[in-house]
Amino acid sequence: MDFSKFDELPDSLSEDTLEKYFNQMIEMYESTKGTVSKIELSEAIYQLSERQWHTYKILNGKIKHKVDILIKNILDVNSYDLIDNATSIIAYLGLPESFQALQEMMIEEKFSDEVKELIEELEGNVENPYSGLE
Repeated sequence: MDFSKFDELPDSLSEDTLEKYFNQMIEMYESTKGTVSKIELSEAIYQLSERQWHTYKILNGKIKHKVDILIKNILDVNSYDLIDNATSIIAYLGLPESFQALQEMMIEEKFSDEVKELIEELEGNVENPYSGLE
């Protein structure tokens, strides 16, 4: 799949369009688990997550859960770019399982101060990406 198209999407998309794209990402990941670039996949999901966050609506529960599992499965502490994308996705979508996995990795691994600050900031309200706006 050509992930570059996600960089070129308009800043504002409808919820239906975003759900369609998220489902495409999930299906593509599930059908090509071993061959897809985790960084490129995370960058595409990051692009969608940022646009979803700007709708000011929480992503559909089923899709959110599938994205949560996907992100949790691709986390790799040896890739700063992947962790950077994942922390933003977790914050934008409110992904509790991925957040928990990231916290567990933080105990065992050395993360940058930026990543540690984001994890601390999200603690206690990760499931609501709009908690600071209420």
